[in-house]
Amino acid sequence: MPSILIGIAGPSGGGKSTFCRRLERSHTNVGRLKLDDFFCDLDEVGLYKGYQNWDDPSSIDWEGLIRAAEVLKTGESATVPHYDRALNCCVGEKCIIPKTMIIVDGFLTLYHPRLRDLMDISFFFNLPEAEQITRRKERQPWVEEGYLTEVMLPNARAYVMPSAAHATHVIDALEPPETIYDMILERLNRLPIRPVPLEKSVVWT
Repeated sequence: MPSILIGIAGPSGGGKSTFCRRLERSHTNVGRLKLDDFFCDLDEVGLYKGYQNWDDPSSIDWEGLIRAAEVLKTGESATVPHYDRALNCCVGEKCIIPKTMIIVDGFLTLYHPRLRDLMDISFFFNLPEAEQITRRKERQPWVEEGYLTEVMLPNARAYVMPSAAHATHVIDALEPPETIYDMILERLNRLPIRPVPLEKSVVWT
């Protein structure tokens, strides 16, 4: 049975991973394909102003990511890289089994036309630049200020934020996480092709 692909995109700090983990953990019929597993190895990532430019689209193995999404959409299992972000390299492979719904998430999920065309529905988590920096610092305090202002933000302006135009729904990421979660589930449950209703949260955990 083909899978429904749900695109989740938006800038750093938008709460994408928090939402995706919650949805996947709460529903056995939901799987996840992460853009982060398709980063290139450290020595293949270009430099920009002295920093490894992880926020540029060229840092992603698009062919591998699109191929995995295509396979999962048909209802088949996909073998994908097992990427270690601490080592900044692929350390093996893992298998993603097909589910009735597959989340495809990452900051650039809606950037590549071939990938976004595979989505049955998509959500862009919109977040102001100041909050992007604040949340990134909270999550990764070791990241240098120069990287955030000279690399992350310019790339977000050039590649991430414009991709919001391709989203089915744009979400205000400043809303409380439980509000965002229930809002998205309401929209997913309106899908005419949904096989199983998704339950809203009662308590955010």
